[in-house]
Amino acid sequence: MSISPQLETFLAENCTNYEVVSHPYSERAANTARSACIPDRTMAKAVVLKDGTGYVMAVMPSRNRLMLAWLNMRLDRNLKLVQETTLQDLFPDCQPGAIPAMGIAYGMKTVWDDALNTVADIYIEGGNHRELIHMHRNEFQKLMFGQPHAAISCDIEEEEAYRSC
Repeated sequence: MSISPQLETFLAENCTNYEVVSHPYSERAANTARSACIPDRTMAKAVVLKDGTGYVMAVMPSRNRLMLAWLNMRLDRNLKLVQETTLQDLFPDCQPGAIPAMGIAYGMKTVWDDALNTVADIYIEGGNHRELIHMHRNEFQKLMFGQPHAAISCDIEEEEAYRSC
């Protein structure tokens, strides 16, 4: 299987320097990072949200949890998680659970987490459960130009440590 045709076209149209990385079958971004032997902070996951204004994709490191209240306040929106059944309509060329963290390739506003500025390499799902897209942070930032970014997620381990105090 190859990567999502729509994602591949988007990357080509933007003259993106990337490589496709194959890995054993895995589901969920954190598991995929382990399966592909990459640091989980470099694996970007997508969370799709919606309100009356439309869809938004939030992109963050796979080990992080979205801070939805903060995102809503930052964007002045009332976003809620999209149901899994809706995702297949939005990403018809992707396998369920393998949505690329590149909403703009699908005409969707994309908000990305500033934590992705701290890693040299970024990996995203390729639209299936066996291939990732690997690109340098500069390529990712070039693709995300004009899309909002902020601290929209928190590291789950840090959050749990804070709660235990």
